[in-house]
Amino acid sequence: MDVSNLSERLAIIMIKLVGGNLRLLQILLTICTGVTSILFENPFMAAFWMKVAQAVIAEFAKAGILTADSDEETYERQAKPYPSWPVIGIYLTICYSANLGAMMSPFQNPNGIIYTIFNIFLKESPKGFLLVFVLPTILGLIVVALWINIIFLGLLGFPEAVKDQVKAAAGNGDAMKKAMSDKKDAMGPWSIHSILVLVFIFCSLFLFVTRRPLFFQGWDDQIHLANCGASVAVILMCVLYFAVPANYFFCRYYVCRQPDKPGTTPSLVGWKTVNLNTPWAHIFMLAAGHGFAVGLRDSKLLQLFQESLVRRQPDAGFCFFIASTFGTLFSMLAPATVLARITLLTMFRTGVLTKTGTGSVAVPYAASLHNQFLLPCSSAANTIVSGWGNIRPFQYLIGGIVPAIATMLFIGAFVKLFGEDGFPDYLNVADNNDFKYTYKP
Repeated sequence: MDVSNLSERLAIIMIKLVGGNLRLLQILLTICTGVTSILFENPFMAAFWMKVAQAVIAEFAKAGILTADSDEETYERQAKPYPSWPVIGIYLTICYSANLGAMMSPFQNPNGIIYTIFNIFLKESPKGFLLVFVLPTILGLIVVALWINIIFLGLLGFPEAVKDQVKAAAGNGDAMKKAMSDKKDAMGPWSIHSILVLVFIFCSLFLFVTRRPLFFQGWDDQIHLANCGASVAVILMCVLYFAVPANYFFCRYYVCRQPDKPGTTPSLVGWKTVNLNTPWAHIFMLAAGHGFAVGLRDSKLLQLFQESLVRRQPDAGFCFFIASTFGTLFSMLAPATVLARITLLTMFRTGVLTKTGTGSVAVPYAASLHNQFLLPCSSAANTIVSGWGNIRPFQYLIGGIVPAIATMLFIGAFVKLFGEDGFPDYLNVADNNDFKYTYKP
């Protein structure tokens, strides 16, 4: 998007809508990221809107209405400067909204894994389980918008410098809109490079939404040798980005007639650009989150959790509380998808052995896995935003603490109220303790 200037063109459209108003920009990004993450893979949508937001912030900084970088000295010499407080708020909005949108998505994991496992072990299919998450998603987006505005955009008047900067930026709205109109004219018509990149983005979205939706057979369901994650679609599109030329010169000089001298034509993206834009350190941090989930299983910590709970002989209410708490804690440290694959079966077995209901532990635990706010390794969307935006873990803690608590309460309340509708008979006690692992994640 950056190489083809697509992000700049989309930023022009965004600025024409919001002017210089950072609060309006934050609300618009909340809605756009949240809604698109319901339909498509939330890490992809977080990356897409992050590129647009970065282009918008760059235009604001170029116009002198926003200080994009802070004066704080970086931990490493010659490292990318840390973003200013308002910019951090805009970036955190994107990953938090992406995580909340994915909560009620029928097109991506962990919901696909949750549905598959629950469909096996519950007596009735949990076809309506996503309806339980509708109101928590909406309320969560509202909390995120308000909290980010209060902490990072000075909604309540503090910090004073941030409030003044946001107010001054909003006062330059008309000038920004005019500047964007002039820039659009200067850029001219869309290049074939920008058009091809946008077409490929739409192709990626189509592959995501048809991979394995919950209500019809997707292309992944037709591949019986192995389960294909969303990364398979991304790899396919990456090959095309490297292979397809960025302009018509390839066709004109290498297909239609013999060139005067041999040469190369640029592809849509080159490896050097990809390497420079890939936050390798943050990806390793995300891999460490996956390692934490594997460690839960291999260290027998899950087994210890199960045996301790069974020994206590708790009631259903205590199981609900413990499962929600541990699900929220685990989702801070590892992505929800890998946690659902590795730990969800143990939660079912725990519910059976405690005789409080087959899903008495698994249902609140699975629901709480969507609470992914507090660390860059909590989700792939967080990792992408942290890497590209240079946001540090303590800033995730500041920005995510209230949304995390609110989401935990929202999810717990609505699972308690409507759990029987979304997960029919999940509190029914099994006739025996014979629990067989028949699902291989």
